[in-house]
Amino acid sequence: MSEMAKERAVRTILASVGRGGLNRSEDVRLVQELLNRHIRPPQPPLVVNGVVDSRMLAALEAFQRRVVQIYRPDGRVDPGSQTFAALAGQAEQPSTSHE
Repeated sequence: MSEMAKERAVRTILASVGRGGLNRSEDVRLVQELLNRHIRPPQPPLVVNGVVDSRMLAALEAFQRRVVQIYRPDGRVDPGSQTFAALAGQAEQPSTSHE
C-alpha cells in the first residue's frame, strides 16, 4: 500500500464535529476538507481552518439533507456515523453515473 493510500485509510475523526460537538481542530479540518469535495459551484469552498462556523454548519446540513437523505439534519458528524461514512466514502471514489 502506498503512503498516500495508508494516509487516506486512517483518516478519521476522533470526536464529534459540528453543532454541539467536541470540535477538535484536527477533526474539524478533516470534515471541512471532505465537505469541500461536495460543494458545488458557484459556492466557494470552505476555509479549512479547524473552526466550526455558520457556513460550515450550513454546508454540513446541506450534505446531510442531499447525500445522507436526513430529513432534519443535525449539523453534526460523529465518528463511525452515517454522515461520516458518506463524507469519507464518497470522497475516496470518483462520481459515477447510475446506469
